[in-house]
Amino acid sequence: IIALAFRSVSSFNLGVRITPMKKNVPSPQILEAKCDTSRISVRMMMSTVLEEEKEVIELSPAEEEAELVQIIKGRPKLGVLGFFDEASRTDQFVLDCLHAQGAWGSIVAFASDTAAAKKKLMSRSARYSGLLDALQFESAPKEHTQEKISSMLSDAGVKAWLAFEVDPNEAGIYLKAAEDAGVEHVVIVTKGVGTSESVLPSESTSLQSWTIIELDVDALVDDVPEGGPVAINRVSTDDKSIARADAYRIAAEAFALKPAINTKFQISNGGEIATKYLRSLREAGFTRRGELAKLVNGGLDEFEAKLKAEEEAQSEEAQAATIISEEERQKEYKQLMEEGIREEREKREREITQAARDYLGRQWTEKKYSSARGLSKEEYIEIEWDKGVKEAAAILGYTTKDKLRGIVKDEDEDDDDDDDDDD
Repeated sequence: IIALAFRSVSSFNLGVRITPMKKNVPSPQILEAKCDTSRISVRMMMSTVLEEEKEVIELSPAEEEAELVQIIKGRPKLGVLGFFDEASRTDQFVLDCLHAQGAWGSIVAFASDTAAAKKKLMSRSARYSGLLDALQFESAPKEHTQEKISSMLSDAGVKAWLAFEVDPNEAGIYLKAAEDAGVEHVVIVTKGVGTSESVLPSESTSLQSWTIIELDVDALVDDVPEGGPVAINRVSTDDKSIARADAYRIAAEAFALKPAINTKFQISNGGEIATKYLRSLREAGFTRRGELAKLVNGGLDEFEAKLKAEEEAQSEEAQAATIISEEERQKEYKQLMEEGIREEREKREREITQAARDYLGRQWTEKKYSSARGLSKEEYIEIEWDKGVKEAAAILGYTTKDKLRGIVKDEDEDDDDDDDDDD
């Protein structure tokens, strides 16, 4: 813009110089005034450009999430280790999170007891979601040495690997084993915080991406739904526990989050400030993946700094009015959790209702010339509604307990297609 403006000024002057004999030639004073006007125009244009550069473009939640998420190419085979050994849990939730990404050609579940793992994961929800079609089972070695882990990964042919609840000081062994096996993408979740930086891979590593997540918690709680106040790289609050579902979700999403690539970070219970931040993201319309991407990218620190700046700008009297009592904090936390549970319950009802209608519609089509003769489709659905709801709930994996716990229990505990329990 500046160059064009000066070129315009030069052209004007040149035009004056090459036409000195024309009539009505401007006087030197007029020429000088016009040149000054051109210079003013240049300065105004420069000022406009600088002001435009100062403008901050606000992205929508979807646009911001897209910038923080990477696409995993090639649909590599993914292996998971560190799950399926606890008899009271199925650990299906972590597989559901990974399968929902649509990024993996297949998922290999490494387990010490493959037969038990298969039985736990043969659920209706896994069957209908397509998880079973993508799932393979392989034996895990009893001793997790570098050589045996590398052999396990190499024999299975996996190119991506998630290892859960690893000893924090042995994470380096797992990363080296992955390198030896030709694995490209690795996420290691450690049970506790390590004391050595030697676990990090070297600059010449063959890994395309790696992430080490340290669980700075005393316990992973099974009976708490996903979506609690998790924090990144912060000292844990008095409550040193988080939902197991949150840990599983973060571990699974780490493969796709750009801020998590080639880094090590800790997760803990973030308490009150994390609760506020989580609420602000949900109200803005971020998905769960978007929330985690913002967290890993340092969003909680930015949010806290903004809150502190606002508090400092207030008067002492206004600051006193913003102090939240312990009872109010508990109330806000409870409300947040209730909102999550209510949303999940509403989603459950919608899915079951639709699945029940689909199921009963198929039943009516099969029986309309036999046992359902004389009944319209809607009449049949109304009569058999209770049966349809029960079957739909089983198909979708919903039981009397929250699906997000990863615990599948119903009257038919073997979860196959008959009505009896297998021993």
